[in-house]
Amino acid sequence: MNENGKQPRRQFTAALKYQIVREARQTGTPVSQVCAKHQIRPTLFYQWERAAERGALSALNRQPRGRKKLRPNEEALLSEVNRLREVVAELSAENLQLKRGRWP
Repeated sequence: MNENGKQPRRQFTAALKYQIVREARQTGTPVSQVCAKHQIRPTLFYQWERAAERGALSALNRQPRGRKKLRPNEEALLSEVNRLREVVAELSAENLQLKRGRWP
């Protein structure tokens, strides 16, 4: 317990939350027993269950086809990378010509 008499909050990983929800639903064990075993409140269990359901639905929804749209700052960075690639290619070509003794 901390200074104000409360238990410190526990952090559950997503994997553990999913495991607890599956334990209740696949084994047929009553939710109250699973909650008592893991020392969580039933309301928290049902919140996790709803979140898992939303996540499953969003994962199964059709995703837009084609390339993902870039945000404006990503587009600017991508164009800068392409410009720098061209500069590097040009400098590399000049370097090869200098090594061969052929300066334009």
